[in-house]
Amino acid sequence: MIPRLSFKRVSAAAALLALLAPLGLVPTAQAARSWIVPSQTVLSKATRWVSFEAARSNFLFNPNRGAIPVEQIGVTGPDGQPRELINAFNGRLRSGFELELTEPGTYRIEQIPAAPGAPQGRGGPPTPQGIRPAAAQAPAAPTYFGSYLGEDGQRVRWRGTLEELKAQDLASKPEFALSERGRSRLVTFVTLGEPNDTVLKPEGTGVELGFEQTHPNDVYVDEPATFRVLADGKPVANAKVTVVREGDRYRDEEGAIDLYSDSEGWVRIEWPGAGRYHVQAQASSQGTLHGVPSTKSSSYAVILEVL
Repeated sequence: MIPRLSFKRVSAAAALLALLAPLGLVPTAQAARSWIVPSQTVLSKATRWVSFEAARSNFLFNPNRGAIPVEQIGVTGPDGQPRELINAFNGRLRSGFELELTEPGTYRIEQIPAAPGAPQGRGGPPTPQGIRPAAAQAPAAPTYFGSYLGEDGQRVRWRGTLEELKAQDLASKPEFALSERGRSRLVTFVTLGEPNDTVLKPEGTGVELGFEQTHPNDVYVDEPATFRVLADGKPVANAKVTVVREGDRYRDEEGAIDLYSDSEGWVRIEWPGAGRYHVQAQASSQGTLHGVPSTKSSSYAVILEVL
């Protein structure tokens, strides 16, 4: 039975929202974030199995916005070779799988967005025999967003591919502005025994975090972690890094910590407590595309366990 106090709180909250809504003062919802979370990140040789959940949600690790399809998840082993997802399934709110760590070292688990037009795999039964190769898929092409002044004087918004941009001759539209949403990566790491750095090496495309100073599976609450923000392989100054600790569902405020990289791309994180964290780096750059000023942005998010 639910205590009467709970009903009172709900009624009071509903009444307050009813009063605030006409004034435009209703609190906004938490930002939705994607995540792949392991059951544990550091394992001994006696324990070789890890389970994972993957989803998008308003509160960290409480799935409510939809699953990340297992077809979009890839695993790379300590030797740089792909690994298999075991007992994989796609649910409506979350997907899940298990991973057997067959050799010591660090494994990278990441979302690999499907190419445009590829099936998203939302919902449905487990994949055949519950096992699938974790082979990389073709990355999604950049998405372009634009706006221009319409004949009625109102801004007209546009979204599409580079080919559509050319075909529609949008660059000639009045006050045309363009932005490109580049690669957004979502990763997590697990380590069996001694860690190694094969899967930590930057790929040199989009925004990434460099782990030269702090290994992602060697993070402790009483030791600040230092990472480096990179864009296309080069350090980025003044890049925004947002740190959110799990448990935001039970806090009055999200508790996000916003940090900025220094002149050499380094960012130092002091952890407010032990637990699992969503750490996201974002960066943008100015340029031109077909003679039109444009802004290119991309992001890199990593799920870390702070012990």
